[in-house]
Amino acid sequence: MPIRFKALPPEQALKFFRQKGFVIGFDHRDVWQAEQQAAFTVAKAMQLDLLQDIRAQVDSALANGTTLQQFSKALKPNLVARGWWGRATMTDPLTGEDKDVQLGSTRRLKTIYDTNLRTAHAEGQWARIQESKASFPYLMYDGNNSEHPRLQHAAWDGLVIPADDPWWQSHMPVKAWGCKCRVIQMGQRQIDRQGLKVSDAPAESYRDYINKRTGETQRIPGGVDPAFHYPPGGRLENLGRMLAGKVEQAPVKVGAAVFRQAAQAVMPALMQDYTGWVNAIDGGGSKGLGARRVIGAYSEKVVSGLAELGVVLSSAAVSVEQREVAHLFAEERKGRKSVARAFVYALPEKLLAPAAVIYDATPGSEAILYVFKRPGGKYYRVAVRPNFKLKGENYTNSVRSGHIVERDNLSGKYFTVLEGEL
Repeated sequence: MPIRFKALPPEQALKFFRQKGFVIGFDHRDVWQAEQQAAFTVAKAMQLDLLQDIRAQVDSALANGTTLQQFSKALKPNLVARGWWGRATMTDPLTGEDKDVQLGSTRRLKTIYDTNLRTAHAEGQWARIQESKASFPYLMYDGNNSEHPRLQHAAWDGLVIPADDPWWQSHMPVKAWGCKCRVIQMGQRQIDRQGLKVSDAPAESYRDYINKRTGETQRIPGGVDPAFHYPPGGRLENLGRMLAGKVEQAPVKVGAAVFRQAAQAVMPALMQDYTGWVNAIDGGGSKGLGARRVIGAYSEKVVSGLAELGVVLSSAAVSVEQREVAHLFAEERKGRKSVARAFVYALPEKLLAPAAVIYDATPGSEAILYVFKRPGGKYYRVAVRPNFKLKGENYTNSVRSGHIVERDNLSGKYFTVLEGEL
């Protein structure tokens, strides 16, 4: 009986893909460029569980070598059953307009399959290139893998330049929708044997591009689709900060929904960034750390409750200043009724699950109070100042204090429970 060897899954490609978080976007330009390296997204898939289902099938295709036909056959019935198929009317959260949009389709499944598998394989290859470039220091552009190749990509076919040349930061495939280009890593012996020549990088040409979703203007290199204008090997650890920026800039209701839907997947990255920042502050550091971190967002229920009370928010994001973290640590060291050090380190996770959220309308000291039960009938109370003014025209919701309090300190004529209970 013949022995059959099953191809091993692409380890580096899987590693890259499985580190991705989730970000919800209405338009592909909402989750843009390097953000797509860090997060799995499908335009108009606006529920986290829907994204998880699609991602699971992409993961299976990557790990098991599933064909496009098998991928589509497995995924389509689920999408149809969930109502995410064909055309539909959806409200654009950026503009508030109702739009006729395309949800799932055979063509979209092909785009999802091709784009995610090709970019994952390319990122996995880039990781291998970095590991072995001492022995194989050159890359050859292979641009004739498509039935109808882009003219500029075809012009680069056979180009051999060093792997460390900055040109690859802009042009390492994949660099366009449907692009089938690749690179072949080579050593000097291969180059000599094939009679090839190491060249200088091609002269660059650029065009201006305006992302109409964000208003950002960029200079895009020739032969690169704007959506793919990011360097290979991006740092996925920036995912938490990326989501924080999205929540800060989004309309309040959208920011609240996006954070809650993505929090479970993104929280490990956010906590990694936050705890490193807090640890440096705890050690007495200050310079170069950044003055503020976004650590959470009001829930949709809290946003709605505040609106009913006439509190109009500028952002759903909840942030904390470096000096407030230092103050909380100082108060705790003095033995005052401050929150514990471990609680400060876990603050982003804590804000996701308070016992209650209360609006304190006391004139002159209005605050949203996040309340957490403690043994012995007492509570931790974290006060957040709504619409805290930053530089320029920007606002946030800023953590201003954290204390141990009695239940009586959480009720009265100015207090309204927005979420949970005491």
